[in-house]
Amino acid sequence: MKETVEGEAEWRKALAIDPQSAVALDSLSRNMVDQKNYASVIALLDKPGMEPNRTAMQSLNLGMAYAGRVQLDKAAAVLREGLNNNEDSLPIANELAVVLMLLGRDEEAYSVFDLALAKHPADQPTQVLYLHTLVNSKSNRAFDYSRRLLSAYPDQWEVLYLAGVMESRKGEFEQARAHLEHSILLNPKYYPSQEMLGVVLAGLGDLQAAKQHLDRAVALGDDQPEIEYELAQLSKRLGDTANAHEKIRIYQNLKKTRSDAVQAAGKSEMGDQAISEGNPSRAASLYQEALEITPNEAILYYKLSEAQDKMKDFAGEKISLERAIQLNPNLAEAQNQMGYLADRAGEFTRAESYFRTAIRVSPSYVIAWINLAATLASEEKWQDARQVLSHVTEIDPDNVQAHQLGQALKDAPPDR
Repeated sequence: MKETVEGEAEWRKALAIDPQSAVALDSLSRNMVDQKNYASVIALLDKPGMEPNRTAMQSLNLGMAYAGRVQLDKAAAVLREGLNNNEDSLPIANELAVVLMLLGRDEEAYSVFDLALAKHPADQPTQVLYLHTLVNSKSNRAFDYSRRLLSAYPDQWEVLYLAGVMESRKGEFEQARAHLEHSILLNPKYYPSQEMLGVVLAGLGDLQAAKQHLDRAVALGDDQPEIEYELAQLSKRLGDTANAHEKIRIYQNLKKTRSDAVQAAGKSEMGDQAISEGNPSRAASLYQEALEITPNEAILYYKLSEAQDKMKDFAGEKISLERAIQLNPNLAEAQNQMGYLADRAGEFTRAESYFRTAIRVSPSYVIAWINLAATLASEEKWQDARQVLSHVTEIDPDNVQAHQLGQALKDAPPDR
């Protein structure tokens, strides 16, 4: 019925009665994944000290959550365990294969697909996903596999597109053109097929038609540097020198932006490693280097603030958090930490505001709820604090901090 807030409340109530309810854990974690609330999925399904006894759905959701937070090694471990316990699960197998590809472990990914298809040889979505990975990784097996799927599914638009890609690589432009045109007829809004048809038509010398399809790909959302380069070459061949120069300028800017993003991501990963090794000073330096390259990344400022907190550089931490929130007001972790700093400084009203923002953005963020309850208690808003703690026990019935704070509030006087 699309009443997701009400649905989440009912799942929480179910978990308050039975914390191991498979139906509630499956459904709530799926809802969180759909909302990209990955931190809450991890908090729900991977609690410290909890013996993993997950359903297939829970394993899939937790793996997707770790992948969503770019913790790919953890994602692979969770999904591998899930697949071991649920050998027939195609969704887990497919997600695991994709994560392994992202980790550069191509042969392992192929093995996962092979095993999955040995159990489900006629599953079309898995076959098409397998073909995508083979084509994208430029495997020697890609062309033969595309032939096989094309024979099995001659009217499947993705198969037609991927067959066209492989034929284009082999210089079989007429055959590629036919398959790409068929694919576009079935799904005209898929911009990669529009771009590939443009490239093929350029190879065949039909420059005006090539430009039309490349322009259509850009209009559909293709923002990769390569398409601007292709358009520059086409404009040059068509004698439009001014447009060719403009497209080269756009291409160079996009390439620089992509290069900067890759370089910054590398610095950030090194910073994450330094944090895990207990070297926050080194991590802070790496995060600052990353921010010099990409200065508008909210998550980088938040990571820098975490390192500064460990270094006890609280003034620097506050500046970094303020910048993170300025760039992304919906970054719940930054809002929560700003609330913690305000609470520690005795600025309870400001702290309450930050905590309320954090839980509005992420209703399942248990730490922020507990911090809000503690701040309300500091303001002597005893009844409000009790109500917040009551909600925490619905979210996380076994939360030790909530129970301790509840005991402390038990004998508190009425609100003033």
